[in-house]
Amino acid sequence: MKGAWAKFMTPDKATMRYWADMRRLFPDYQLCLLDGEQLVGVGNSIPLTWSGKVGDLPKSWTDTLINGVDNRERASVNTLSAVNIAIHSDYQKSGLSQRLLSEFKKLAQEKELGKLIVPVRPSFKEDYPLTPVDNYIHWKRDDGEPFDPWIRTHWRLGAKILKPIYQAYTVKGTIMEWEEWTNMKFPESGSYVIKGALQPIEISHEQNIGVYHDPNVWMEYE
Repeated sequence: MKGAWAKFMTPDKATMRYWADMRRLFPDYQLCLLDGEQLVGVGNSIPLTWSGKVGDLPKSWTDTLINGVDNRERASVNTLSAVNIAIHSDYQKSGLSQRLLSEFKKLAQEKELGKLIVPVRPSFKEDYPLTPVDNYIHWKRDDGEPFDPWIRTHWRLGAKILKPIYQAYTVKGTIMEWEEWTNMKFPESGSYVIKGALQPIEISHEQNIGVYHDPNVWMEYE
């Protein structure tokens, strides 16, 4: 499923540790779709504690994993958060992502969790990297439905937008690493638009570092 993500979306060691903990501690919250014996889709989720207040939502994808892993013994666990949906490239646009979302809704009910939230990565945002995410997530089509197809999919299944996640996932690397990830050159410090990123990356030659913050949007299901 690595092909579902851009090469530069490389997880750090801390995130990978919590990701491994999630899979080990919550195996019954991880979903797989099969076509015969072929794995064609994966859905990962984690139970966590959330007050229901927008201001108390996790600040990032990693914070979502930390919340679930570190609070797993608490009686206050009341929310299911999806953290990843990946569909094999040969099976995309065949309704499998909707199938996984429906299964997440069933799973939340089976586990008696009162809320279902999803950090949604807008699929068309990379075509509009200079548009602020606050504006983009509220764009509408002529028929009144959300402009972005991934946001629209969730909306049609009963989800509503809660708030942007400005730094849902942060990638840091040396200039050489960024040049390898992107097949681009970064001759001077500044902002650069790169393929697969939802907003520009920031390059600093003085510090020999490039930083990218991947924006998402929290959505909640009724």
